[in-house]
Amino acid sequence: MTELAFFSRKKTKGAFSIGQIFESLAKALAEQRPVAEWELPHPTNSIWNLLGNIAAARRNAINGVNHITGDAHYVVLGINRGRTVLTVHDCILLARTPRHPLKYHLYKWLWYKWPIRKADVITAISEKSKEEIVRYTGCSPEKIKVIPNCVNPIYRYSPQPFGADVPRILHIGTAPHKNLPRVVAALKGINCVLEIVGHLNTEQQAMLAASGVRYENRFNLSLKALAERYRAADLVVFASLYEGFGMPIIEAQATGRPVVTSNIEPMTWVAGEGGACFVNPTDVQSIRTGILKVLYDADFREKLVRQGLENVRRFSVEQIASQYAKVYDSLYPKVPKTVRETYSIV
Repeated sequence: MTELAFFSRKKTKGAFSIGQIFESLAKALAEQRPVAEWELPHPTNSIWNLLGNIAAARRNAINGVNHITGDAHYVVLGINRGRTVLTVHDCILLARTPRHPLKYHLYKWLWYKWPIRKADVITAISEKSKEEIVRYTGCSPEKIKVIPNCVNPIYRYSPQPFGADVPRILHIGTAPHKNLPRVVAALKGINCVLEIVGHLNTEQQAMLAASGVRYENRFNLSLKALAERYRAADLVVFASLYEGFGMPIIEAQATGRPVVTSNIEPMTWVAGEGGACFVNPTDVQSIRTGILKVLYDADFREKLVRQGLENVRRFSVEQIASQYAKVYDSLYPKVPKTVRETYSIV
């Protein structure tokens, strides 16, 4: 007797952050509630795929709690059984789309306003995301619960000597808001290796070649391979211009790597007080100063690692699973285990 179903966007190579978060949570929740995990059949790149995903959600919805775990918010519109929880990770589709074109309004209504209106509970992964949801959609703040992302246990503490001579600096993501050009500009003249995870376009490749910064590029990594890149790094730079949360911060902290990140929300909240070196992401000199401080101040670097390890405990799978369990219990009280066993036998 399934009481909880997760609906996740179709997996694509190198883009697994939402999926891996809820896979970890499903394992932690399974003892309390049987969990069915459904991957939507289509990437959302056409109206027909969108309709196919809505139809798949309708077919597989259960009478218990149906949780749409992010990105494909619109599939809530196809669910007419049980209760629904919708996790909204960010509002970047609206933030980066000009407000007047048809595309903006398509995103606003199909991805946000209608699904948010139909869902029973909305969960946001940070207070910043909650504020954006309210601002863009007019949703009542009382309908939104803030539940952070969890850090996958695959990211575990792995101490290693700091490579002071030629430090390896890890940068996750190549989308415009990941701020790669300013990070590269900040690294000019520093003897290091910049390791970039994510596809580089022709313009980015040309920019890197002209910079003189030594770099390596990897993409389409498995989760295991990505965890290995964190372990191989000496420093993680995540000077992003926009995030709903900022997973690389806690992945680096869990691994025991110092972090340089943006002095804007939600990164300051995610990193915790003293858990990262904060910089102005729009100021190349600020990014450079922060990187140099971490590279050459061993005491500061060790303090970041120590306080990062303390901070990341807030985001353990067990902690976050317990917060989701309270939401599910409010919508659909747990069936006693003895009753579940009777149903499973039948």
